[in-house]
Amino acid sequence: MGAALRWRFIGTPLSYFSAKIRPLLRYKRIAYTEIDPDMSAYMSTIIPRTGVAFIPVVMTDRDEVLQDTPRIIDRIEQLVPAPAVIPADAVARTVAEIIQDFADEALILPAMHFRWSFPEQRAWIVRDWTRHMGPEAVKMTERMSGSLPMLGITDKTRAAIDGWYGHLLNLLDAHLAQHRFLLGDRLTLADLGMIGPFYPHLGRDPIPAARMRQRAPRVAAWVGDVNDAATPETDDFEPVVADSLAPLLREIATVFLPMQEVSHAFVTNALSDKADGEQIERALGMIDTPILGLTEKRMVNVYSSWRRERTARRYRALDGAERKRVDAALEPVGLLPYVVESSGARVAMDGFKLVVGEPGS
Repeated sequence: MGAALRWRFIGTPLSYFSAKIRPLLRYKRIAYTEIDPDMSAYMSTIIPRTGVAFIPVVMTDRDEVLQDTPRIIDRIEQLVPAPAVIPADAVARTVAEIIQDFADEALILPAMHFRWSFPEQRAWIVRDWTRHMGPEAVKMTERMSGSLPMLGITDKTRAAIDGWYGHLLNLLDAHLAQHRFLLGDRLTLADLGMIGPFYPHLGRDPIPAARMRQRAPRVAAWVGDVNDAATPETDDFEPVVADSLAPLLREIATVFLPMQEVSHAFVTNALSDKADGEQIERALGMIDTPILGLTEKRMVNVYSSWRRERTARRYRALDGAERKRVDAALEPVGLLPYVVESSGARVAMDGFKLVVGEPGS
């Protein structure tokens, strides 16, 4: 067997999903080389090795290729179990998975609004992107800024999204007054999920970052702590779903569940007559979606349905006692329907692509 390679991480500080994996690699003390996702990386590595054009991509010391951040986290936890980031406790683990689903799907609203709705920071963003991705970055910024209506970010919803960001800062800052991280005093999957939007977009881009520092200094400190990802001296840690986290969990139920219900029902219906194994496009069209008390057209994200079915499947796999404990934690904050009322959408991952089928684990 050949000698082990150094791990390689294709990602960038400006990327929503790269931000979830970089702290994990640091926390696990994995020696890695970070590679900027410029055009040569896409053409020579990302597309040939995965068949899709998404970052981040991780290549392990045995050249195993990982893509899709929830599965990257799961696989790295298997390969390097300690220190653990996925809670062993069923309640903490389920809450962390729901937070990750919410952050990846719903928090794209403030993240993309604050990145692209403010022309006064565009020059900074173009320079930053060019530094990491080369001359193609200018075209990429134009394409990304033009995607806001597909996400439901329009003149109708911008003010509500702007205000919601301030509300989220308040909720997080209040919780972080009592705990260093989301599930206690150590990094977990919940923090990795939330850091996706809260570092590269909201904590790094000039306008939202300034608001974060002024309005919620503990959130700004938490962003630094997650990115620092200091490895603990021992693995003796019990994550806790503290009472101070309940307001955030209720907010997830209030905002995310209505959005997800509409999208998930659409996906379930659209795939009902498809054959197993048939590849699915990630976007299925624009539909009316509830966004922060308003209704706006938003692109249906099939991947979000795969995520929900994955989380619900894991909930159903719990034994009776564990499920009762999870029910008791989720029901008071309104999140129980997310795992018990999933529609059974037949969305699976085959390698790195979405196909019709059972979602798997």
